[in-house]
Amino acid sequence: MNTFKRKALFTAVLAGLGAAGTAEAVYLNPNGTGQVLVYPYYTVQSAQGASWNTYLSVVNTTSRAKAVKVRILEGKTSAEVLDFNLFLSANDVWTAAIIPADNSATSPGRIVTADNSCTAPVGNLRVANGGQDFRNFQYAAEAAIGLSAGLERTREGYVEIIEMGTLTGAWAAAATHNSAGVPANCGVFNSAASLTPSSIEAPSGGLMGTGTLINVANGQDAGYKADSLEAFRSTPIYSDPGQIFPSLADALPSSLVINAGGVNAAGASVLLTAYRNDFTGLSGAPAGAEAVASVYMHAGVMNEYILDQATSSFTDWVITQPLKRVFVNDVTALPPYTNVLTSSGACETISFAFFNREEGGASAAGTDFSPLPPAGAPNSLCWESNVLSIRNAGLTQFNGVTTSTSTILGSTNVTNVNVTSGANFQDGWAILAFQGLNARTVGLRSSVSDRVTLDATALAATIATSPVTFFGLPVTGFMIRNFRNGNLTCPTGGTGTSTCQGNYGSLFNHSYRNIINP
Repeated sequence: MNTFKRKALFTAVLAGLGAAGTAEAVYLNPNGTGQVLVYPYYTVQSAQGASWNTYLSVVNTTSRAKAVKVRILEGKTSAEVLDFNLFLSANDVWTAAIIPADNSATSPGRIVTADNSCTAPVGNLRVANGGQDFRNFQYAAEAAIGLSAGLERTREGYVEIIEMGTLTGAWAAAATHNSAGVPANCGVFNSAASLTPSSIEAPSGGLMGTGTLINVANGQDAGYKADSLEAFRSTPIYSDPGQIFPSLADALPSSLVINAGGVNAAGASVLLTAYRNDFTGLSGAPAGAEAVASVYMHAGVMNEYILDQATSSFTDWVITQPLKRVFVNDVTALPPYTNVLTSSGACETISFAFFNREEGGASAAGTDFSPLPPAGAPNSLCWESNVLSIRNAGLTQFNGVTTSTSTILGSTNVTNVNVTSGANFQDGWAILAFQGLNARTVGLRSSVSDRVTLDATALAATIATSPVTFFGLPVTGFMIRNFRNGNLTCPTGGTGTSTCQGNYGSLFNHSYRNIINP
């Protein structure tokens, strides 16, 4: 596309600043719907002797039937542990739960559903059939480099739901629910003679979803909205249920990234820069993976921590890297990653600066991080779904608490970080920054980027065209905190009372700092 056409097209995009019409460039939709949903974390791990479950929902907000791929990935190296096809009727909602297969800490996760929407394979997920256990086939070979290949790895990770296309004709009719809420004919999607749709069009988006982490015995529940990627594909990308594709690497090789909060010459945060980027695989990874990575690239992750001693509070940060597997293996680490996969993981160095609520601050480093990875720097994140567990050794709730798992989520993919000991650092905020060589100095580079910076007084847009570099790593996630008040006296209606559990929790998405040059 020549420069004049690119500029004209990009100017039209800027009129919406992230609205529809991004010229086939993948972006994170601030409206919360898209062709692709990324659920940053699921878990069935146990904490304080009680197991977590994860509830998932996906909503088709459009009037068209859809075929989507559900991809469940474990948290150490993002290997697929279960993939299947899901067929959504117009305005349909599909729900499922990820639960432990049994009470053993080494058993796999399992998915169950009571939903009527068609899946392929048909029926295996339903509660009446006992659900479907997760599998270790995709990471079994990692035992050769010393990584555990046991089913316990399937107990935490993240989920992708990718729209493969909009159904028409016989397949759309088969997926459509009747007045009783039952699809017309799920057998159509499972016939050996019908591995490809009778008719399918481009993905039409409009998917939204939620994840809920619930620990019934601990009296805790916290939910999040799935990340929504729009303009992922402009053509269908259907695969049969026996295939693990499509994946996030199958996006179109262009992205739209909007970086807000820039400071002008007067020191006011009124600048906003929009980048429309093309990628050609300069990192060595597929161009589609680079495009999706660019919308997740962050140099720093910010959030709060709550460690109130009076309520025995804990805080975990989930930091998931949904494309790391595409860039890293046991031989190669492609930029922006620095270290290859070993028996300790692919460890990326971080810094962690923290502050209390009264401006007191410090930086954790060296032995402030634990446990130490055998072959990596102590201050590092080694997995693809990581849980950073924030601790204060001077507070009574940490007495005797294990460091081998995170305090709230019971994650085994844990990095512990200790804030300054004592009551002065019970609560505050922190920023985690990525310090790996490639994250800081090489980054992720586009082949071309049309960009414009707007401020409060801008009347016209001047577009610059040249490659740009995104520094940091592609990450998503949230902070989860809890408050534990023990047994309380609660009203039961009228004048009656009973003993109830006074535990509760909440979850908040991360905030970020970006470094994009020029």
